[in-house]
Amino acid sequence: METARSKRAVIYLRVSTLKQANRDSDPDGYSLPAQREACIRKAESLGAEVAEIFMDRGESAKTADRPEFQRMLRFVRTEGDIDYVILDKVDRFARNRRDDANTLFELHSAGAQLVSVKENIDETPAGQLLHAIMAGIAEFYSKNLATESTKGMTQKAKMGGTPGKAPVGYLNTRQRIDGREVAIVILDPDRAPLIQWAFEMYATGEWTIRSLTDALEAKGLTAVPQRSNFPKPLSPSIVARTLSHRYYIGKVIFKGEEYEGRHQPLISEELFARVQEVLRAHDQSGEKQRIHHHYLKGSVFCAACGSRLCITNAKGKYMYFFCLGRHQRRTNCTARYRPVAEVEAAVERYYTTVRIPEEVQDQIREGIRQELDRQSRRAAPEIDRARRRVAELAEERRRLARGVVSGSIPEDLAREEQERISGELKAARRVVATAETVYERIEETLIRSLALVGHSAEVYAEGGPQVRRMSNQFFFEKLLIDDEDEAVTVTGATLRDPYATLVAADFQRRMIQNVANPGHDLHGGGPGGPSVSVDLGRGSNMDYLVPRVGFEPTLSVV
Repeated sequence: METARSKRAVIYLRVSTLKQANRDSDPDGYSLPAQREACIRKAESLGAEVAEIFMDRGESAKTADRPEFQRMLRFVRTEGDIDYVILDKVDRFARNRRDDANTLFELHSAGAQLVSVKENIDETPAGQLLHAIMAGIAEFYSKNLATESTKGMTQKAKMGGTPGKAPVGYLNTRQRIDGREVAIVILDPDRAPLIQWAFEMYATGEWTIRSLTDALEAKGLTAVPQRSNFPKPLSPSIVARTLSHRYYIGKVIFKGEEYEGRHQPLISEELFARVQEVLRAHDQSGEKQRIHHHYLKGSVFCAACGSRLCITNAKGKYMYFFCLGRHQRRTNCTARYRPVAEVEAAVERYYTTVRIPEEVQDQIREGIRQELDRQSRRAAPEIDRARRRVAELAEERRRLARGVVSGSIPEDLAREEQERISGELKAARRVVATAETVYERIEETLIRSLALVGHSAEVYAEGGPQVRRMSNQFFFEKLLIDDEDEAVTVTGATLRDPYATLVAADFQRRMIQNVANPGHDLHGGGPGGPSVSVDLGRGSNMDYLVPRVGFEPTLSVV
């Protein structure tokens, strides 16, 4: 008789900064030692042997290009018998929902299940929803973090500072002023004279971008090397951008706004103006490329052929979206050019259909609360063990103190034991604190997600370009643009999770059933009952087509 194979697990740990990687305590439990300890305990509770531990120190989760993360995926594929991939939190796994979905599919294909210590994510329909929500919030957090960083850089630009790396011809450095280090920009003694020469030569009208690039390379001009990279000559595209960069006349441009910079101008405004005239004269030769930024770019697609819509500036003053498939003759699409303002208005109108009826929202909230209650009850034994351990360690600490006072325990041994007890006590208290807050946090996240759906139209209408871009990217994979009776409309959309799941009629029906039958278990329909399978989409739970009528389902709520 064959014995059952023991479960095997791998652990993935990540911190965003090297400072977190090296410290042994962290109030939020984000350090590597804290994550490792929590994940090992989780493996023990699952009855799984830890086959390997993978650690990315100081790596961002914005992309999946992390060395240990990739090694972990190869290990899971190669071994073929890994049951669990354990991590501390979903945001340790990915800050991008596309990477999250692709990696999760890869793990499932290899027979492995993702387990989160703090979110208690599992393979049930409710667990998958919670995973989608937390992955979506992780991406939102990452983007919001970038927004906050942008605010600081905007303020720096307003004060005349240089956000980011200065262009070639300048050097970013630090200088001690009034006892503190301040970031400043100075002229590059080697490159600044060559950039100045380039402006003077191109202003004559006798040079092309290509000939000027070759001449600069012959004079030895290179870009400032990054890290260990060798210095490289400037490309023609960089030379063209350099000649149109207003930074060289003392201006700082950030997010489309221009400010007076504190750095030293390299050329006069008169010389810069002459160079711009030559660039405009050469524009027809294709030497200058224009890039138009808009908050809808990347979100709008042609409903007729599915190609991406790009933006162009006709005659220097009229902005249009056009079908890239038609432009590149990859399709037989005949979609006309659509004025940007009409597309903007169509998307804003479509947001008024982004809604889930209040009564359905109430059913979803209550259904998830019941599911979280069940998960909380299943986690109760581990919480009780942690509480008992806290009490035991507190008693050990008291006995140790009495031993030191009586002289029966040497002070050096007491110090070692005190460090051990403090470490274990901190870990046990963290387990209790996490268990007491994680379900509340997940419920709060769900309520916020539903509230966002309820107010999305108002937020979008009142928000600026940055808010609108974030909203589009948060709700939609694609917005399909078409003409109906010569009017530009959004005829459909591809939703992102967690909203794709929240608006799925079958999921809502299951939540209503869960509320109507409190004894019903989403994990299997109760003792001896049939299993509940939730079919949420057309082939993938990450991709839903929503008709033009909007998100409100045809589900009747009694």
